[in-house]
Amino acid sequence: MALTTKTIAVIAVILLVVGFAAGWFLRTPAPEVAPQSEVVFGALLSLTGSASSMGESGEAALELAVEDVNKHLLSIGSKTRIRVIVEDTKTDPAVALEKLQSLAGKGIKVVIGPQSSAEVETVKAYADENGILLVSPSSVAPSLAIPGDNVFRLCPDATHQAEAVARLMWEDGVRVVIPLWRGDVWGDDLAKATKDSFEELGGTVVDGVRYSPTTEDFSTELESLNSKVSQAIAQYGDVDSVGVYLLAFGEVVPIFLQAQNYTSISTVKWYGNSAVALDKELISNPPAAQFAIRTGFPNPTYAVGKTEKYGLVEEQIRKKIGRPPDNYALAAYDALWVATLSYLATGGTNDSDALKKALPQTAGSYFGATGWTALNEAGDRKFGDYDFWAVREDNGTFLWERVARFQVDSGLPGRRI
Repeated sequence: MALTTKTIAVIAVILLVVGFAAGWFLRTPAPEVAPQSEVVFGALLSLTGSASSMGESGEAALELAVEDVNKHLLSIGSKTRIRVIVEDTKTDPAVALEKLQSLAGKGIKVVIGPQSSAEVETVKAYADENGILLVSPSSVAPSLAIPGDNVFRLCPDATHQAEAVARLMWEDGVRVVIPLWRGDVWGDDLAKATKDSFEELGGTVVDGVRYSPTTEDFSTELESLNSKVSQAIAQYGDVDSVGVYLLAFGEVVPIFLQAQNYTSISTVKWYGNSAVALDKELISNPPAAQFAIRTGFPNPTYAVGKTEKYGLVEEQIRKKIGRPPDNYALAAYDALWVATLSYLATGGTNDSDALKKALPQTAGSYFGATGWTALNEAGDRKFGDYDFWAVREDNGTFLWERVARFQVDSGLPGRRI
């Protein structure tokens, strides 16, 4: 659903009347009842592994959020201060579970992350059973949209992302798609959702190639993909009507380095996903970046309005990491604010049930760097459009450039604007 400027303004005024800020924070938190002098949150981030680009920007965002939240607490006369213990999951679900168990041993009840859906899927049962709230800034697998569990996600699930990619393919003249995807809950969910959306438009999705997340040599997968693309071109008689849909993390770089050795897959359009959009490794590798440019390769990512607050936060994160952050980093920033304000709203309790009740209420009344953080019945972000980013070259430097936006309207088909 796309909110008009007028609608947002009306909502903001209403929230101000009831005591909430439409900008940085709640102005009047609930009175603290014997609060802890230091509140410790956990964070499960992919600092290494195939999602390390997202992990780096997420860590920088949380560092900034800690600074800003503590400044706010000082300004309102609170004695409470917050701290975040960051654990590296290595983008590995098994490691994520070990790290969550370690955080639980420290008495931590609210954790920002994990960042990937495969990690969320693996740790979810432990979090539910042990009263730990997970606030992921970037997990999007639709199958994890489960009402009543302990997982909250400050981004929409990928249902509309799939619709956006399918629509862009169709409007580009693509009528046959061959997917190449990461074999985990995220890849499987998105591959299915995009197939359904593309077929609803009248397109054809050929049985593609699924690979293990631990794959390093993609020669077998690319050989199979190249064969399928060749067959599709021969059958439909038009290179421009055939496209490849890639669902990958950081392995996009070795895939592109190896893909350039195959004729057919080097001549058709490629389409990407939210995990690759704004990835630093891709634009740091000239041959891989050139392949991305040659094949088009637009990648959708959750879009936010460019408000003054967004600009301030984005600029500070950019300074920390030396590049534009993805919007999931800003969602991580907002996640820590929502977690802190939920703690204050409960009067300073560490009770999981109270925090679980307060968190969606707080999110529904908070306007942060990513805008209104209202959640739906499954605990996922209720609203969200999508920007498409593609690699471009400027005087020998590779960079990401926004090339399209897909607007989601409530009850109506999404549209490219």
